[in-house]
Amino acid sequence: VPPSKPVAHVPTSATIGSRAVLRCTETDGSPPPTFRWYKDSMLMPTDPKTSLTFRNSSYTLNPTTGELIFEPLSGFDTGDYYCEATNNVGSPQKSNVMRMEA
Repeated sequence: VPPSKPVAHVPTSATIGSRAVLRCTETDGSPPPTFRWYKDSMLMPTDPKTSLTFRNSSYTLNPTTGELIFEPLSGFDTGDYYCEATNNVGSPQKSNVMRMEA
């Protein structure tokens, strides 16, 4: 079963220096989909240290659960976020874009 449109749970504002948790949920896909996150339309790597764009950011990203955890959050992390659910059936589905202000 292809994934349905996922829902991005993004805090609209979060405190710099604290922990911020973003979640992506999708209920229909079988096999269960994996999740990718995008910030300002750019794919976020699983490890921010591997990317010049995201190396100033400190987060962990779990493609299986869809959790994106900033710890600690920095001002750099303000932006427009969306997630994408993919399994091997059908095409990837994107969530609505949500803005988070640090």
